[in-house]
Amino acid sequence: MPPRRGAHRGGGRGGRRDGRVQPEEQPAVPAVDPNAPVTEADLAAMEQRYQDMLQAALAPFLAAQQNQAAPVQAQTVTPPALEEAQPVPVQLSAEAKHLRDFRKYNPKTFDGSMDNPTKAQMWLTSIETIFRYMKCPEDQKVQCAVFFLEDPGTAWWETAERMLGGDVNKITWEQFKENFYAKFFSTNVKHAKLQEFLNLEQGDMTVEQYNAEFDMLSRFAPDVVRDEAARTEKFVRGLRLDLQGIVRALRPATHADALRIALDLSLHERADSSKAAGRESALGQKRKVETQPDVIPQRTLRSGGVFQRHRRELAAAGRTLRELPACTTCGRVHGGRCLAGSGVCFRCRQPGHTADACPRKPFETTPHQPSASQ
Repeated sequence: MPPRRGAHRGGGRGGRRDGRVQPEEQPAVPAVDPNAPVTEADLAAMEQRYQDMLQAALAPFLAAQQNQAAPVQAQTVTPPALEEAQPVPVQLSAEAKHLRDFRKYNPKTFDGSMDNPTKAQMWLTSIETIFRYMKCPEDQKVQCAVFFLEDPGTAWWETAERMLGGDVNKITWEQFKENFYAKFFSTNVKHAKLQEFLNLEQGDMTVEQYNAEFDMLSRFAPDVVRDEAARTEKFVRGLRLDLQGIVRALRPATHADALRIALDLSLHERADSSKAAGRESALGQKRKVETQPDVIPQRTLRSGGVFQRHRRELAAAGRTLRELPACTTCGRVHGGRCLAGSGVCFRCRQPGHTADACPRKPFETTPHQPSASQ
């Protein structure tokens, strides 16, 4: 039996309706009243929607960048090390180089004082010594020297430089010295120092002090001490008489030899005086004991002390103390100062008694000074 037309149509229509894709239903958006006021909640909702839209838009780009960077390992790029800037060497002038070398010797300054002319002369001598060691060129000496002038010395140089033309580069070292000596070490001062050296004697000075004064003043008398023999003779001639006789007898060949002998005798004299002073102090005596080199205890002579050694040197030289020159006062041969007629005991060198009544007679004898009537 054929199907009913009405039923077929109805079934066909129903199948077609089931196969269609129905549109997705959108949620109903509530109507917004344009006249309603905007609240804080509305603003927060709008901000949140904006952030969501921005993240959704950027998400594909961020994902693509991550996919590209994944297979590639990060490589550490070390920037090239910055080279330290090397200091550019300063190009010094010739004057600056010589002054730098000159200062390495620590030269002294000169303040221009005129109280001590010797100080000025010694300063200039020390400056020339440095020039000699550093081989300073002649045209640089003046500039180096004036750098170490102070106070009145600087004022003097400003005037001297102006008088010499005003250009330090054209002033010679000889011109500088001539003007320096004229100001600080005049001819009159030189003559005074020369005369001081000619009159120099030991006197109350020790041998060390006398030698230091001798060395300092001898620089002002080059003609007097022109050689070693003349220098030695002048030194011996200035010694105390009691030392001079023995030093002459030993005929020193040099100034150093004469100084050595004089120092030996002087040290022995001091030691003997100290012993005598200690002995007198123990006896309760307060008088000062001054023992001359020719008054020596016999026990010291027997012990082979300094004086005994010099006697052996005399013997080696073929001489004895008896060959000393005769005293012009008493006519006898003895060392030291003559005490004849002075009222001083020949034995202990103390006044108030004679040698035959000397309280020190049991302790020592006097081999070189005669003990005749006084």
